Amino acid sequence: MLSPRATRTVRWLHLWTGVIIGIQIILWVASGLVMVVRPLEVVRGDDVRRDKPALIMPVGLPALTGVEKLELGQLLGKPVWKVTDGQGKRLLDAVTGQPIAITTAQAEAIARAGTTLTGPVTVTAITPANPASDWRDTAGYRVEFADDIRVYINSQGEIGAVRTPWWRFYDLFWGLHIMDWQDRENTHGPVIIAATLVALGVVLSGALLTIKHFWRRR
Repeated sequence: MLSPRATRTVRWLHLWTGVIIGIQIILWVASGLVMVVRPLEVVRGDDVRRDKPALIMPVGLPALTGVEKLELGQLLGKPVWKVTDGQGKRLLDAVTGQPIAITTAQAEAIARAGTTLTGPVTVTAITPANPASDWRDTAGYRVEFADDIRVYINSQGEIGAVRTPWWRFYDLFWGLHIMDWQDRENTHGPVIIAATLVALGVVLSGALLTIKHFWRRR
């Protein structure tokens, strides 16, 4: 078994690595608890969304060039073409072929039609100069209801995201859990890998000391 000197070294490493990694282990456990308290569908606000109504088929499609993606969709019950090309993402009226730019009033109407939310709202344009803190897109609108639920409308007239107060709380703990405190996206960054290796070292050194303890009592 280990010599007395080696045992002291292992004990010292176990103690101080445990102190260093202990706080993060607490955050892992606490954030994991937060993430299982409520269903993910509720966190994402899926429970306040309505099913989309039936779509009336359009009569034709205008000639287009350089199209990367084309989808038939609807805007407040009217058929539209959702086009992705060199100009970015845009909308065309499916009957006339004319471009459609989402307005503030339409953004509010889309948010109300697509969710069960009611009451007064505040509508804010999202631009590269005025980005949202809890939504990745930089073009669209934020429709914020009085109960602090934010519905984001993208440039193609879709509900891009529903952000509830619980989602923002969840997102904070998700960042703590994966140790990506800024973007909260990288689940395999060098920091969390290093912390996991240190945690593994704490467990293994503790196991070694435990085995030695019971070995001596034999």
